Amino acid sequence: MTPAVALGVAMFLPAFGTHGLTAGRASLAASIGIDSGRWQMALLMAVFALASVVAYGVTGSLGDRRGLRRGLLAGAVAYFLAHALLLVSAPLAAHLAWPPWILFLGLRLIAGLAGGAITVSANALGAALYPPVERGRSLSLVWLGVPLALVIGVPLPGYLDGVWARLPEPIRPWCGEPYAAVAAAAGLVVLLLVPAAIPRNAVAEAGAEPAPAARPPLPPLRATWWVYAIALLLPLGVFPLIVSAEPYSESEFRFGPAQRGHLFALLGAASVAGGLVSGAIADRLGRRRSLLAAAGAFALLTPLLPWCGAAAYVTLAALLGFVSTVRQGPFQALASFLADRGGRGRLSARVLISSQVGISLGQFGGIALVRADSAGVSIGAVVACSTAATTLAWLLARRLRDHAPAARA
Repeated sequence: MTPAVALGVAMFLPAFGTHGLTAGRASLAASIGIDSGRWQMALLMAVFALASVVAYGVTGSLGDRRGLRRGLLAGAVAYFLAHALLLVSAPLAAHLAWPPWILFLGLRLIAGLAGGAITVSANALGAALYPPVERGRSLSLVWLGVPLALVIGVPLPGYLDGVWARLPEPIRPWCGEPYAAVAAAAGLVVLLLVPAAIPRNAVAEAGAEPAPAARPPLPPLRATWWVYAIALLLPLGVFPLIVSAEPYSESEFRFGPAQRGHLFALLGAASVAGGLVSGAIADRLGRRRSLLAAAGAFALLTPLLPWCGAAAYVTLAALLGFVSTVRQGPFQALASFLADRGGRGRLSARVLISSQVGISLGQFGGIALVRADSAGVSIGAVVACSTAATTLAWLLARRLRDHAPAARA
């Protein structure tokens, strides 16, 4: 197994940790004695992502000093242990005389910190372990773990609910929720794969750098702010569309739950397909050219959404999902060239923090724009926001420089 594939499996962990409670929150709420619609559940779902962002900066700096491979393995160990304890959280909470949801929250916090370490380290290692002309493919495979977590990981606990319901009553409290079982199993797989796929001497403790006095600094923020602005703007162009898709398709096309489920399954499948092909395209045609083409296509196609009927809307949404994933590998590869003299962990942390800010702003902005319309069906403002963010990202991305000419890539 290539290192990039192992890193892609590792990237599954933080993505699943962020979104894995979405489908099974009702059964989880019942098992830990809270209301699925109250603030406790919102906090349980949000704490993982919040803790991950806190861990980004710390992990990036430590990874540059101590080695990114160590950071990845430490994160995977903490992620596995946190979810293994979640499997027995009910009897553990009873033994400690704690409310079950408090213990669940604490373990989710630890898992989120671990997820942040995994994300920063895997992203940086995807660049450190490959020469510049192969980074489009390697980083596309690394980031493929995110759509796979959404397409496969998120529905999987729901499918396992029936299995858990048939467990004998005496052992049920010791088996936790299907979410924790999937997360713990995935964490164990990563712990087995990473040492085999990335041996200790792969890049002399990959990512480790010289002593601080000799370590070349990253380019200053005033010279590279636009790279982090691109990392913010790309998701800011995507997430308002994702947030608006369910209410818009329900109000405009009368989509029921099954049809909306099929829409999001198609979006996920298209995203996975984009991740599979984007790296090969980028390394053959050039990473800068691929990024600009994909971002330009997204900006040109998005304004067509309000004019689509139901079938055309579903088709165009899937195409946009494909194009949005095609951009990820080339952009991460181009950004990685800024740290070829050192500082991969810190660069990875900065890019990821910017991206997370863009995701959060996109989600909140999309919700606000949908709710601002009394009927909840207007998509014009959402499309305008997404198109403007993507167009600005495209203009800034023109400043990026590829490491090698397309003919040699």
